[in-house]
Amino acid sequence: MYDKRVDSAVRRVAERGLSAHFLWKGARCVFGYVTPDKGEMKVREYECYRAVYCGLCMQLKADYGFVSRMLLNYDLVTVALLADGLSGQQGSPCMKRCMANPLRRRCMHAGTDGLRLAAAALVQLSWYKLADDLADEPFARRAASAALRLLLRRAHKKAAAAQPELDKLLAEQTVCQQRLEQASCANPDEAAEPTGRMTAAILKRCAVQPEQEHILERMGLFLGKILYWLDAAEDFEKDREKGRYNVFLHMGLDRTAAIEQAALQCRLAAGEVARCYNLLELQLNRPILDNIIFLGLPAGIRRAGQPIKHKKHAAPV
Repeated sequence: MYDKRVDSAVRRVAERGLSAHFLWKGARCVFGYVTPDKGEMKVREYECYRAVYCGLCMQLKADYGFVSRMLLNYDLVTVALLADGLSGQQGSPCMKRCMANPLRRRCMHAGTDGLRLAAAALVQLSWYKLADDLADEPFARRAASAALRLLLRRAHKKAAAAQPELDKLLAEQTVCQQRLEQASCANPDEAAEPTGRMTAAILKRCAVQPEQEHILERMGLFLGKILYWLDAAEDFEKDREKGRYNVFLHMGLDRTAAIEQAALQCRLAAGEVARCYNLLELQLNRPILDNIIFLGLPAGIRRAGQPIKHKKHAAPV
């Protein structure tokens, strides 16, 4: 009965043009900025990255059902790579058909703790993003968010059971974010704090040694703030047109100044992300993560204010 309901809902969502992209736009939780610079990757590195991306899609399906695959994004791939890189746990490569292209088999990594953490965190982030939409979005978006949240209810319950402390923190920080927006916060660092704390809590769970926890937590704090500022810069015009909260609007900036301010804040935070990353002793995935931190992330900052052009529901190609 559950599978039939999910299949029907997925068809309705697809017909109405709703996707993972919908889940994030219009709020400060858009993902897709933390990606590698493909042009600087060796072929084997890129194939490994793609296998982890596809493996996360399969992990979502295995742990939380088919509909959860709609949530797939690039940033949580970095979480999986980091967690498995620190633990040294290698995925079990397998060839499976891709949802985006069922006629073609792809190599996928499967069954690692990093993938399970990334899948649980993605479901939880999506759940609280939809809760935030219910609080402050227009009626049409609230209705769609309520429907998607209903579909994710069982998945969220399972993810919360797997990561109860993380779920509690995400709920608390979602409320903090709503309060800051309701207070028309005009401080970019303060406005980005809840997103930073959410990311910090997720990265902290990648640690395999107690001494790594503080490093990962600080790295996640600044990485989360970068995500927040980049998304605020990208959505500046849409937020102004629709009367939605945007910290750069409340600072009294125009679009050009908002992009410059976002890029400045991000560059400062990226230095701290890199400093923390260099303190970590990775057993696996070092070349890929080096690319993401030192090439991909700075490239994303240079594109501040420009829309993300990743294809949804497709493996990186």
